Amino acid sequence: MNSKAEVIAVSTDRPPYPQSRSKWFGSKNRDKFRLVFSFYSPDGCEISMPIASMSAYLKQEYPDVELILDAVLILNDPAEYTPENFARRIAKHDADLIAFSIMSPHWPPMEPFFAELKKQLPDLPILIGGYQPTLSQDETIGNEDIDYICVGDGEYAVANVIEHLRGTREGPADGNWEKLSDGTIYATEPHQIGDLQSLPFPDYDIFEKEDGFDSVNSSIFGPKGVFVLPVMTGRGCPYKCTYCCNTPLLEGWKSKKEFLRKYEPEAMVNELIRLRDKYNVGYFEFWDELFLSNLKFVRAFFVIYKEKLGLPFSINSRVEVMNEEFCRSAAEAGCHTIWFGIESGDEEYRSKMLGRKMKNQQVIEAAANCKKAGINRLTFNIVGMPLETAANMRKTLELNQLIAPEFFFFFPYIPLRGTPLYETARKEGLLQELKKNIHYLSSSNSKDFTLNMKEQPELLSQAQYSALCIEMLEFQKVNNRLSYTDGEFENGEPAHADVKDKSFILTEKPVPTRDLPEAEAESIDIEPVPVAQSRSVISSLVNMFRS
Repeated sequence: MNSKAEVIAVSTDRPPYPQSRSKWFGSKNRDKFRLVFSFYSPDGCEISMPIASMSAYLKQEYPDVELILDAVLILNDPAEYTPENFARRIAKHDADLIAFSIMSPHWPPMEPFFAELKKQLPDLPILIGGYQPTLSQDETIGNEDIDYICVGDGEYAVANVIEHLRGTREGPADGNWEKLSDGTIYATEPHQIGDLQSLPFPDYDIFEKEDGFDSVNSSIFGPKGVFVLPVMTGRGCPYKCTYCCNTPLLEGWKSKKEFLRKYEPEAMVNELIRLRDKYNVGYFEFWDELFLSNLKFVRAFFVIYKEKLGLPFSINSRVEVMNEEFCRSAAEAGCHTIWFGIESGDEEYRSKMLGRKMKNQQVIEAAANCKKAGINRLTFNIVGMPLETAANMRKTLELNQLIAPEFFFFFPYIPLRGTPLYETARKEGLLQELKKNIHYLSSSNSKDFTLNMKEQPELLSQAQYSALCIEMLEFQKVNNRLSYTDGEFENGEPAHADVKDKSFILTEKPVPTRDLPEAEAESIDIEPVPVAQSRSVISSLVNMFRS
């Protein structure tokens, strides 16, 4: 392990490490260490950015470690990806370690997989990383089938586990918690990597198949017929939204000035050029928690990106910064779609309960600025939240009807342990055991809109919630018209866009609106026209959320 990793997080006040009680120390001594990476994908996405980053670091620093990817692609083939069949797949790899990157909503459906792995492969240690162990350490390591959990950034931490298993480095696997042979837990501090320049850019080769990337489902939301690659320009978000896992991460970060981490703009663009040329990329999706966490970076990045690259791309943003100048410069650089969170259409609820202080007028103006610049709008909205009323929920629908984004997306509230809104739900006695297969698309897939918390009929009954969700689903069907073409079709499918241009040609399809006074409709640049052609919401939303 290099010196950077040695000093990143080593506690001086922790008890001595009881190496004699380690079940796994020095147990794997083959010349070629074999590590299997895995993650749970309920929506078909086959890209995991944490695994891409860990893979890049290990390939650079540990060339004697063989890396294998075998994700749980449950949507691709439910019969193939039963716990029993998955364990049999892993057995064929003859691995020394299996490491999972797990999001909190994916923990319940994955527990049977861990149990079956231990049943079939008792000599294979299991390491869990990702948001789940970072936010819920006790719950994760408390699972009897789990041997190690990574409680922070994973690049150096996973390498420490490898050295620990090999017995080449005395002491604990720093950055991880280990379950000892007597069932006790030895905990170390989480790694917090403040300098992204110390890490190589993520590795995508690990996701490649025999046919290259032709059959790899990589896109959150992108065009057909071109290779869409997810990328990140940095890590961290400065905001403390009460429902988001970023909030406990930010609060637990020791050096706040290093929490918002970005690559250098020139180096980032050069890497994107390399990726374009290597993989024939036609569209980039920026998966940063918040692309705009550093506006100085963004301004410099847009200028260099426009000059050197110019491929179309999508970003996450916030309405507070989406003024005319920003939207214009983003569009000129090639921005095709901006994703932004409304979450709730009720200003008071959004501010008090969610920590989102923007006004509805800011949402309306930001949406109008995007449209004026020729950028598509995709909104995120949460329903069924703690202490939310039916009136609150209806305002969410009405605000989206007013701005008519090119894509309206709503999903059920999922309590994330460690977040302020989770604590609110706990204190109010609203928590209940989550359904085993719940994820952000589960309700839209099944059309079963069931509250994820205990019902409060005086605020929002189950019947009201279900009825409003159905209304939202109907709005999706008539409203959603995000397009990458000029409207022509090939074989019943939208025609492929010319990705050599700096941006796709946007399709102006009819936009449904609610009845508005003529002056109000003009003020937000909405034309009352016939309803757009419906299309499958779910087929468009495959891969909306990453692991």
